[in-house]
Amino acid sequence: MKTDEMQGLPARGTSGTSRNVVIAHGDAHHRFRLLATMVQGTAAALPEAWRSYHTIDEARFAAREMMRNQRVLRVAIVADYPPLQFIEWVA
Repeated sequence: MKTDEMQGLPARGTSGTSRNVVIAHGDAHHRFRLLATMVQGTAAALPEAWRSYHTIDEARFAAREMMRNQRVLRVAIVADYPPLQFIEWVA
């Protein structure tokens, strides 16, 4: 999409890492992410940590799948818009 076309889109905000990326208002709400507390290492290798989930039920299901990994202690579900807002712990 060209820059001049993007200026006409209703925007909710810009991403924290790249100020030139605009999040369309229709796509910006009701998304969730998972943050894992690990025994050792980081959650970067877990595919569930990279996805964005449209519903809280999808996020809960993915958190339970993530908990099957023996290195994961617990998982937090957060709202995926800046600033991140805590929703619940899955333990």
